[in-house]
Amino acid sequence: MGQAKRKRTATEKLIKEFPDCCFCGGSRPSTTREHMPPKSLFDAAHRPDKLVMPACDECNRGTSTADITASIVSRWRYDISGRERSDHLRLIAQVRMHSPELIKEWTNMSTPDKENAKLHLKKYGAHVPSDAGVVAIGPLTIRQLNLFAHKTVLGLYFEHFRELLPNTGRVSAYWRTKEDFAQGLPPALLEMMRSYGTLEQGKWNAREAFEYRYEVNKKDGLFACLARLRAMLFITGFAAKDASTLLSDQAGDWVKPSELLGKMNEPIFEKRQ
Repeated sequence: MGQAKRKRTATEKLIKEFPDCCFCGGSRPSTTREHMPPKSLFDAAHRPDKLVMPACDECNRGTSTADITASIVSRWRYDISGRERSDHLRLIAQVRMHSPELIKEWTNMSTPDKENAKLHLKKYGAHVPSDAGVVAIGPLTIRQLNLFAHKTVLGLYFEHFRELLPNTGRVSAYWRTKEDFAQGLPPALLEMMRSYGTLEQGKWNAREAFEYRYEVNKKDGLFACLARLRAMLFITGFAAKDASTLLSDQAGDWVKPSELLGKMNEPIFEKRQ
């Protein structure tokens, strides 16, 4: 069986078993397999065929820029390898073609702004080589990373519950860079999430590109995770199957799955969560 036919068969099997999209709470039928994290995160877009979720066309297309943005940001480190550099340039070319406004946001920094950014990072304990490049993470990038963070949590919720988070539930997620965690990962998060996950296939372990800690409470429909994407990007998130279990003063921090794509147009998604 050829690769294309195997992929088509796997897609048909997944859709038959899970006919509703896991990223919009089943608001639309699933039509495709979605890799989360995306192939673009991995060297040469090569990853084990695990962590695959049912998705609708709208969620697939509507989050594609977020996937690429996260994959690029996850490679922003000072000692980047040749393979990472090659993949980074390829992904940058895609963004330049389809979302040039992101490129402009990243590179629109004056020399004084770059020096001030380095001083700011050093103040908070981040190691910054003198010849390091600096980019700006502005509101456009923040929107994409916020979308990606929520998508990651919805995907991992599906993986561990083997069902989508319904629209009676809510998801909350945020992202951080390695500079944010220059003093180390928060011990409270590590204590909260004791189980470990990554992508494995035989002897192939992809933990250098993606690994996560998590906790599942199937009785109450609760899920928490802390994921690392390559060396640079971290995602933390929570999901609750029943929104009534959340405290009323937390409501603004939680999103209904069907509303996620619409949040991209709201001012709240221009801010880091």
